[in-house]
Amino acid sequence: MQSSVVAGLVAALVVSAAAREPLAATRDDAGDLIRRGKSELSAGRVVAAESSFARAAGMVGGDERREAWFLQASVVRSGAQAETLYRRVLDEPTADEWTLRSAIELAKIQFALGRYETARAVLREAGACDASDEACLFEGLSCLMAREYANAIAPLERIRKGRLKTWAAVALAEASEGMGRHEDACARYEALARSRVNPAAWYRYAECVETSGDEERARREYEALQDAFPQAPEALRAAEKLAGSAPVPEPGDAVAEETVPTGPGYTIQFGSFGDRGNAIKLYAKIKRTHPGIRIDSELVNHREVFRVRFGHYPTREEAKAAGDAMARALDEDFTVMPVAPRAP
Repeated sequence: MQSSVVAGLVAALVVSAAAREPLAATRDDAGDLIRRGKSELSAGRVVAAESSFARAAGMVGGDERREAWFLQASVVRSGAQAETLYRRVLDEPTADEWTLRSAIELAKIQFALGRYETARAVLREAGACDASDEACLFEGLSCLMAREYANAIAPLERIRKGRLKTWAAVALAEASEGMGRHEDACARYEALARSRVNPAAWYRYAECVETSGDEERARREYEALQDAFPQAPEALRAAEKLAGSAPVPEPGDAVAEETVPTGPGYTIQFGSFGDRGNAIKLYAKIKRTHPGIRIDSELVNHREVFRVRFGHYPTREEAKAAGDAMARALDEDFTVMPVAPRAP
């Protein structure tokens, strides 16, 4: 009797082990597919990677399936499909790394689509800000964009380190501004401007100075911003501010009567650009010391080109001598260009 019970127990254990073997094999296969998908993704084979992740998700459950869904969502071309996959992860009863990461990525999609309330709700429901500075930033930004300025403060103030701290500081300044706390906002912008890490905040600080009536100090701030971040969009806006006392010329307009070419001769050219904004930046810089600078334009291969130029000289030698002097003062290269007379 005892031997039959033992035999039955052993048989049951064998059956149980046999039943577990396919599941273990399935998990191993799914793990192999996830690893293969990651390798395909590293090699740039996105379609193959997506296929591997999708197959893995269909084979297992639990954390492996959540990982596979998350990875598949990161490579699908359709934003709607990515949203569906992230929501599948969030609908699972167990919370883990993939739940947090899916909440953040789903919130980013909602934020990009202008669904700020939904983005904030996704992050709050997942408690994402408790575990991630990135989640705190997007929660605060979502509140800011929804003009719920007071609600933006708490998540943004939780970010205390790394590059996200700078963006949080900018957002906090904007929240203060939105709540009508102008002095606090300007103080925050000033702190960021002094660190010279964020051109947007620096530009806003220069505007604060300008609003206070200190035009000379504001001019110095705009100039320093332009020099420190010449490629930033704020540099163009600063250039337009600097040129504001005399409006930025439309292409071909003269800035000073004596610089208008009235006959054949030569001019000094400091730059040629396909983007008028870049021409304005250089124009504003040179205008500080040489008010006669101008922007000319012409069509080249059916595209408008903007040239930053100065003066009109009867001979190439006179133009070069003037250009050499200006180049030393401005630390800018130049070219002597022939000009044709303006049409009457």
